[in-house]
Amino acid sequence: MFEKYTQKAIDVVQAAQNYALQFNHDKVLSQHILIGLVSQSKGVQAKLLGFDKINFGELTIEVHNSCAIHPDKKNENIIFSSEARNILKKAVDLSSELNSKFVLPQHIALAIFLLNEYGSYQILKKFDIDNEKIAYNLKRILDKSSDIENLHPEITIENTQLTNINDFFKEKIISDILSNAKAKLLTKGYEIVGSEQILQSILDNDEYKIVEILNKYSMNSEVFNEKLNQIPTRNAEFENSEKQIIFTPNAFNALLLALDYAKESGSVGILPEHVVLGILKSKKGIAYQILSSTIPNFVDFEDIVMKKLNDKIPETLAILRLAKEEARALDCATIGTEMILLGILSYGAGIASDTLRHLGINLKDARSEVKKLIKPDKVVETLSYSPRAKKILEVAYETAREHKRSKIKSENLLYGITKMPNCAAMQVLSNLGTDVLEIQQGIKQQLLGGMDL
Repeated sequence: MFEKYTQKAIDVVQAAQNYALQFNHDKVLSQHILIGLVSQSKGVQAKLLGFDKINFGELTIEVHNSCAIHPDKKNENIIFSSEARNILKKAVDLSSELNSKFVLPQHIALAIFLLNEYGSYQILKKFDIDNEKIAYNLKRILDKSSDIENLHPEITIENTQLTNINDFFKEKIISDILSNAKAKLLTKGYEIVGSEQILQSILDNDEYKIVEILNKYSMNSEVFNEKLNQIPTRNAEFENSEKQIIFTPNAFNALLLALDYAKESGSVGILPEHVVLGILKSKKGIAYQILSSTIPNFVDFEDIVMKKLNDKIPETLAILRLAKEEARALDCATIGTEMILLGILSYGAGIASDTLRHLGINLKDARSEVKKLIKPDKVVETLSYSPRAKKILEVAYETAREHKRSKIKSENLLYGITKMPNCAAMQVLSNLGTDVLEIQQGIKQQLLGGMDL
């Protein structure tokens, strides 16, 4: 039966066996399958299954007390009860029904939710989770029958994400931070810059707004160095690395995330605030370990940082937030170029919106065309940008920087769309009767002085 089980699903079964042994029970019951599943579910999967609302200590007590079998000594050859076997078999059946080649932990979870007469489900009912809603969402997520036809038209395009660390030195502020970080290596005898040196460099400069925010979280240069000295090894900086580079993999990843923050917030230039947010979002490395010990809620911290950076919501950030709302409203897990177009139109202000309005393009008609192009997707917790949507942000970022702008504006986003004539957004605009040349000319007419883009 287990030949179709993935390693993660097998880990759930092994955890169930271990808990049965730990509790001194002579059989693996459905309750043990449940606690094994909860123990192996982390992050997004835990939230998807509602397990993030379960206190593991309380669950352990419930499972221990619900199992009446208590032999005098442990049985090393522990067997599965009929309920446990039925759950594991049901998981196999569900994988076939939902057109999956393998059994995932989610199939095991769905089996528990569907076999609601068993002890595992009865325990779940004692916790504050919506079992019916979770079961419904699991079915939608696990159903692989329409993966190909539901695939977003831009999702297979090759990602063009920045990968050359030297490009970061083009940014004045980030160049200063990285140069200072490299200098700090001499005091430690290291040759590779990690996220901890980058954060040290930021904390050393009291002029950065992010330092003021971090100080309120009891994080300053002295506290950071004290915590840093307590970390005996840099292994956390080389996670998933097969070769050494001038920057550790986690430092590089944090900088890429910082660049994403800069683009998505409409900033031209990577600021120290973006770097700190990138470190926290990466959830890896020494700097993250130290920062996360004093910053309990990342979402609240992110909001505080963004408010500190801007008196009002930047144009690009507002447009991208509206793009996300459009994607969710259309049950689409991917923010493609077409969603950015809808975000521009929904925002209703700025040169891009004025340009499209003069060309006879409105939100209602554009949304109708997008619905024809995009099919509903799987339910997901976090939306992702298509590679072409990321390319739009990259083009907008570079265009704004070329013209020495401090912010990415809506016209930079619209210009980015026109640079990819085969993208979904241009397909929508073409269906509405306009083309690349008309849009670019319209942007020029709207800009004072006819700035060349």
